[in-house]
Amino acid sequence: MKNNILFILSTVLFTGCNLTDQATYQQQQVCKSLSEGYLRLQNQPTYELWKMEKAEAPQQTRIIKMTYKKPNENGLMLSSNFLPTVELECKLQQQHIVVSVIQKTGPSIPVLNVQLQNETIGKPRSPDLVAQSRTQ
Repeated sequence: MKNNILFILSTVLFTGCNLTDQATYQQQQVCKSLSEGYLRLQNQPTYELWKMEKAEAPQQTRIIKMTYKKPNENGLMLSSNFLPTVELECKLQQQHIVVSVIQKTGPSIPVLNVQLQNETIGKPRSPDLVAQSRTQ
C-alpha cells in the first residue's frame, strides 16, 4: 500500500515537470556557450548562470533571457539585488543568433552576432567537419 501511494505521488509530481523539446534544449546550450564565452572575453569568468527563461517572441524567432550573477566571497549566489548581475538575451531567428546585453534603461546592446550555415542547429554533425573558421 505504501509503495502504491509513493508511486502515485511520484507520477503526479513528474507529470507536472515541463520537459523541453530537442530544438529548445540545443538553443539553450548554444546560447549558454556563447554567453559564457562573451563573459570570459570581458574578463568576467566568475559570473555564473542564475536563471534562464524563454521570452515571448514573434513567429520564427526564439528568445532566451539569461541572468548571470557573481557569487559572493563565500562562493554563494544569493537572490540578493546587491550581487553584481549581467542580463543577456539570446535571439535565434532562422540561422542567425544575436546575443545582447540587457540594460536597465534603454535598448539592449548587441554584443555578438553569429550566422550559422544552413540547417546547423538540430542536424547531426558531420564526422569529417570538426571546426571551421574564417578570418577577415
